[in-house]
Parts: sequence; structure tokens; C-alpha cells
Amino acid sequence: MEIERKFLIKDNKKVEELIEKYKNSKKTIKQDYIYSDILTSIRKRKIEKNGEIRYIYTIKTGRKGYFINEIENEITKEKYDLLKVDETRITIEKDRYVIPYIDNLSIELDVFHGKYEGCVFAEIEFESEKQANEVKIPEWFDIEIGDKISNNKMSRKFIDIKNILNK
Repeated sequence: MEIERKFLIKDNKKVEELIEKYKNSKKTIKQDYIYSDILTSIRKRKIEKNGEIRYIYTIKTGRKGYFINEIENEITKEKYDLLKVDETRITIEKDRYVIPYIDNLSIELDVFHGKYEGCVFAEIEFESEKQANEVKIPEWFDIEIGDKISNNKMSRKFIDIKNILNK
């Protein structure tokens, strides 16, 4: 079970500062969706960090508020290459920076590229719902978007994120 909150980040100066400070934590992620329906999504990821590449297969299901069931496994390049992607979907491309936070938590700062160039999200994964509700959210976080925007939704078609957030 994953308990997370996701926010849009608009402060470009803060983003630049954090990228510079945490550049050694940078992971480049290429994410494609294999299948999804109203309850479940299946994806594959290619993650590159410091010249090393990992391949991850993930199933997410049953999102309710901050909660989502997630099963994640590392797979071989051969298995990764065999997994057929849904060709109607957009590949999600992003750099992720891991930023230490309070209570042994980390902020994952995602800086998007490709179709979503310029979008920046921050996500915190919590140990409990209580913690998710009680931990102080950084002042540089903007609108909470976890219930409005996901990478899965973004991959279905190009989403005008500003338009969604203004509704």
C-alpha cells in the first residue's frame, strides 16, 4: 500500500535551487503504460542513474484518496523489451530528484520533459494516513493535484494541466 500526496510546483527559482543542490540524486525515468482500466494500471519504467539502468514493472490498483495498492518488481532488459506498450499512450519522461524532508520522509521532485516539458510535481510518500494529514507541507508546494492528475492520466492524451487546475 502506497500513501502519497502530490503537488504542482510553480516556483521556478526554487526548482532550479533544488536541482542544483540535489543533482547527485537525479534519476532519469522513461515510463510507458501497458494496460489500464478504471481500477488498474500496468506500466514499465526504464530508470537511469549514474550510468546504471534498471527496469521496473509496476501494477497499481484501487486508488482511494491518498491510498493506492502498488506492486513493483525489477525485471531484466529482455523482459522489459518484450512488454508491449499501448501505442495510443504518450511516453512519460522525467527527471526525479530525491530531497530529504522531516520525519525520515523524502520529497520526490519530478521535472517533466517531452510533451510535458516545464511541468514540475512534488510527491511525498507517507507511512500512515495520520502522518499524511499531520506533516507540514513545504511552503513552496502549490496546488495539491493527487486526485486530479496522475502519470497514467497524462499518458492517455496530452492534458492541458493549467486548464485542469483552473476548474
